[in-house]
Amino acid sequence: MDDTRGFHGRRRAPLESVCMVSSNPTQKQLASRPSAAARRWLIAAAVAVCVAEVIFVGAIIRERGLFDYVALDYRGSRTAGEAILAHGLGASYDPAQLEASQRRLYERYVHRSGRGALPFGIVPAPYPPPFSLAFVPSTLLAPVPGFLAWTFFHFLIFILYQIRLSRAFRVAGPRWLIAAVMLSPPVFIHLVMGQISVWLMVFFGEAVIAFDRRRFLRAGIWLGLLVFKPQVLVLIIPALVIARQWRMLSGMAAAVAVVLAPTFLVAGDWVTGYAGGLRNFVDATGMVMNVFPTSMTNWRAFALNASRAVPSFLAWGVAGLGMILTGAAGLVCGRALREGGRPAASLAWLGLVAATNAFTWHAHVHQTLLLVPPLYWVVGQFLGLQVPVGAVCLGLSAGFLAVAAATSVGLAHDLLGMALLAVLVTIAFASALTLRTVSTG
Repeated sequence: MDDTRGFHGRRRAPLESVCMVSSNPTQKQLASRPSAAARRWLIAAAVAVCVAEVIFVGAIIRERGLFDYVALDYRGSRTAGEAILAHGLGASYDPAQLEASQRRLYERYVHRSGRGALPFGIVPAPYPPPFSLAFVPSTLLAPVPGFLAWTFFHFLIFILYQIRLSRAFRVAGPRWLIAAVMLSPPVFIHLVMGQISVWLMVFFGEAVIAFDRRRFLRAGIWLGLLVFKPQVLVLIIPALVIARQWRMLSGMAAAVAVVLAPTFLVAGDWVTGYAGGLRNFVDATGMVMNVFPTSMTNWRAFALNASRAVPSFLAWGVAGLGMILTGAAGLVCGRALREGGRPAASLAWLGLVAATNAFTWHAHVHQTLLLVPPLYWVVGQFLGLQVPVGAVCLGLSAGFLAVAAATSVGLAHDLLGMALLAVLVTIAFASALTLRTVSTG
């Protein structure tokens, strides 16, 4: 019998045949276990990065206080929760409702004369209800305990959900990957600033797990929950159309309708404020508080940073071409989603979300958490990737911390965004090229 044929007599593509070799648990455990030398380097690098991150946070708090860099995003979320408790869902988008509370936090906790301290500005929390209700519980505590509780809760979610991913995708010896991801810039900056993007990882992770199990309607429902950051769907929706994944698209539409419909009935006035907040984010080329477009991981940030050295028209021309090519690479990856459950699908999802983060107009470092679920899926199938993945995660963190110590946090963020853009574009094009080669081979 021809052993390259799978279910229904379908001939396996070369990529799938390679992945089938890795499905033997004993082979995976032996192949994915780092050598003694690699293990020593990983431990040393992880310890050094962890110590450096603790020193970095301590130095920032000493120089600038709280709710300026550390807990900056939480400042917006907390005051939005307070506004919801006092005035309803729509109040969280009203700058007048947020300003007084945020100014009190700023004046009490921020060291305004500290090196790098930001001038006061209103930090928005641009998430539609009912997701904005997540901001309410921590407001029952004082500001500092509230931030600590918020951070500890999200820290646990990061750990526990990576364990879930490692089991779902049968990653042998996942502790190396978990440690590297936890110390990587997306997780570190998420926790330090008090972000909410961990739920991108959870919702998208459940979607790809369901996709792997060929439960396409359920996968679409989970994808629909990503509407709380709609910019991450900019390539995913057209990719699913190209892949003719109608059940997933139906699940997405149903999820969005079920989640948002009750809020229209209870407090439909939130829509105007939410739309206005989104306009501020789209239009921002300077410092709309917590936008900081030059530190993003997308082609928009490339154009803004490159404009410092070359004529603006040239920078935006290169960025525009980059967006077109990166978007095309993402859609090439999306074509591979036509059939669920194939090993190639893991690479397709990874390339698609990498392209999304480089292509979309608003994409901060913590938004790259979208890559974590398909990364676990890929590592679970391809041998020997844990060490290089860990090296990239720790290397990005070490570079960010070194630049921040030598120059400024702002420059470190800008350079980190450009480094991650290079990583995202590489992943997107490598995935698209591999999938294209396999499909025509």
